[in-house]
Amino acid sequence: MAFDWSKYLELAKYLADNSKQISDEEACLRTSVSRAYYAAFSVTKQYIQKTDGNEFKGGDAHLKIREHLSNSGNLIKRKIANQLNTIHFNRKKADYDDEISRESPRSLAFKTIKFAENIISEVKKLSG
Repeated sequence: MAFDWSKYLELAKYLADNSKQISDEEACLRTSVSRAYYAAFSVTKQYIQKTDGNEFKGGDAHLKIREHLSNSGNLIKRKIANQLNTIHFNRKKADYDDEISRESPRSLAFKTIKFAENIISEVKKLSG
């Protein structure tokens, strides 16, 4: 049975909601951003595999999936591509940048979670 990638979103929410009780709050929030992104990315990837038959693998899968959705004539798919682009950028900040500038790690985490929720919701609508 395939893994339910939306469980990563549950973990992201838990980490963000409980980050103040963890010894390193920022590490917890950064991990939350990463898990929220991967939840949305992987749910979308599974949807594309099921409906379009396209399998995207490797490091360029992130870009290829966004391009696939952007090139679709479907406005919802294009919206998902834009939101994935945003949270992919957030995930890279959380995973690679020594300092998160312009906003707090907490704000970044909750914003990314919200986008991931929206993406997963839209993918479910497309799935019927």
